[in-house]
Amino acid sequence: MMTYTCGVASTTKNFSRSTNSQLSLLKKNYDRYRFYIHFQLNEQLKCLEQRIETQLAIVNEIQEYFRRRADVEFDYAKNLDNLHKQIGQKHRAQKARRETWIFQSIYKLWDTIVQDTRTHVKYHTIMSDVCGKYMYDKFNEIAEDTRRMFMKCKSVGLASHEEIYKVLNELKSTMKTYHQYQSESKQAEQKLSNILQQMAKIKSAKKQKTMEKRVEKRQMKYTETKVKAFKARNDYLMTIESVNAALQKYCSDDVPDLIDCMNFGFHTSIAKCIQMYLSAQENIKRGRQITIETLNRAIADLDTVVDKQKYLEYYLTVFTIPKKIKFEPHKGDEVSTVNAQVLIRDEMQSRFIQIQNRLAALKTENDE
Repeated sequence: MMTYTCGVASTTKNFSRSTNSQLSLLKKNYDRYRFYIHFQLNEQLKCLEQRIETQLAIVNEIQEYFRRRADVEFDYAKNLDNLHKQIGQKHRAQKARRETWIFQSIYKLWDTIVQDTRTHVKYHTIMSDVCGKYMYDKFNEIAEDTRRMFMKCKSVGLASHEEIYKVLNELKSTMKTYHQYQSESKQAEQKLSNILQQMAKIKSAKKQKTMEKRVEKRQMKYTETKVKAFKARNDYLMTIESVNAALQKYCSDDVPDLIDCMNFGFHTSIAKCIQMYLSAQENIKRGRQITIETLNRAIADLDTVVDKQKYLEYYLTVFTIPKKIKFEPHKGDEVSTVNAQVLIRDEMQSRFIQIQNRLAALKTENDE
């Protein structure tokens, strides 16, 4: 996992040049981090799309199986045996392209059906109708529903990506403001110190009175810049927390939820199709109880949760949560937590209440 931080410290003799150099490095690191996040999020969507295509490929194979099964129903054992061999050869020929099939529980169902073909030596015309009409049309519906659900979920995922990019952009802005105001505060502090030193050397009361006005002006400027620096640092730290929280939530909650939504009703529909197939088997050939029990076990093994876990483990590096951003202080700044200075305490209290209300609203919306 690559690590990026939105803060870099550099020291040079010239204060202004040092600040500009530091800010330049910060921007470069931010751009690299944002590029990495953008790349990872896109890769996740690609993997999810590939997962759906794998499912649809398996569905297509099951559908194709039943279509061809209807054609050979009247040819009994010999033709069914040929069908089993042909499908097995096709699967072996495409073994490299189907290496991820094992992560789908419906793969076991397909494999069970194919292997069971050798025991199917005799079927009536009604079985041909079931396989050639009902099953084929139903799998078409499942494929269409799956594609439609994926497109909707992809849209939701892209919207989540935009929210992450939004807080990342906000991070860049608050980072820049923080370092800018810290620099201005340091400069104002230096100017105040210089004028105080000058005042200490003046012995004339008249000149001291004039100098006091300048000191007062410098003091006001220093206080103003210090308040801005406090606010900017708090904004920077809170934005970092927002980014880390957004990434944590997306990777831990949103991605698994997206996978669940993409498969919503998928296995149920598959199971219903096969149940219809089993009903025909029971009506036409009640003696084939062993075959029916085998397929029932395959249906019972359909499990979205297990499928998802296997898939996430296989693509572990793609779905790994990015490392958290660490706060890198401006040189001389020893405060690394959000704090409410006296000058901004009321504003911080108000903002805290607003954030609490917003979090409560978001929690309610999420629960709904």
